[in-house]
Amino acid sequence: MLRSNVLVALADLANPIVMLTSAQEGEGKTSTCAGLAASMASVGQRIVVVDFDLRHPDLHHHFACHNEFGVTSFLLDQRPLAECLQYCELPTPDDEQRGLYLLAAGPPVHNPTELLSSARTKRLLHALASQADVVLVDTPPVLPIADTLEVGRIAAGAILVVEARRTEVGAAQRAKDALIQNQTRLLGAIVNKVPRDEIELGYGQGRSLSAGNGSTPLPAPPPLVTSAD
Repeated sequence: MLRSNVLVALADLANPIVMLTSAQEGEGKTSTCAGLAASMASVGQRIVVVDFDLRHPDLHHHFACHNEFGVTSFLLDQRPLAECLQYCELPTPDDEQRGLYLLAAGPPVHNPTELLSSARTKRLLHALASQADVVLVDTPPVLPIADTLEVGRIAAGAILVVEARRTEVGAAQRAKDALIQNQTRLLGAIVNKVPRDEIELGYGQGRSLSAGNGSTPLPAPPPLVTSAD
């Protein structure tokens, strides 16, 4: 349902860049981002998922990929974008090839906010968006640091993940207000970690998707580095 709602929302937006964030850390934004990316890719969408949580990168673990290089490597002009992207193959019931591209966070830097606010970051996301159906960006929580607000000006919209029974209404409200005041369109909110025994299932149980690092790529995309530099 989340996949369908996001795709409907993107149909009316200028670019296919969606960021996922939360008010505070530990609410499940990264696992939500990974699950949504895998779900979209499993139905044939061309997906690029980007880890902009440069202080606490974790997205690569969800796809059994590495974090040796990535966003910071490109933004600091240490590696071309084509070398920073990883292809992650997804398991499918019918053995049909499905996968997505991951741009991991890369090595830590001392100035993540300044790096993400650079013009090169905007060119990077627009270059990825020009060659993908959807670009999903995992960003840091809104309230503790300013990194997410810098990225929000580039994205078409944001999804706010809130943890059931943990996130205070006031914190979620402040996160929402900060995004909107920063001219970031709020596409919606996800209530995460609801106890399973409180969920009334309808037509069937849900199932999780996992991904591994694959070696067979999708058809080669046009060079990304030219349009991002």
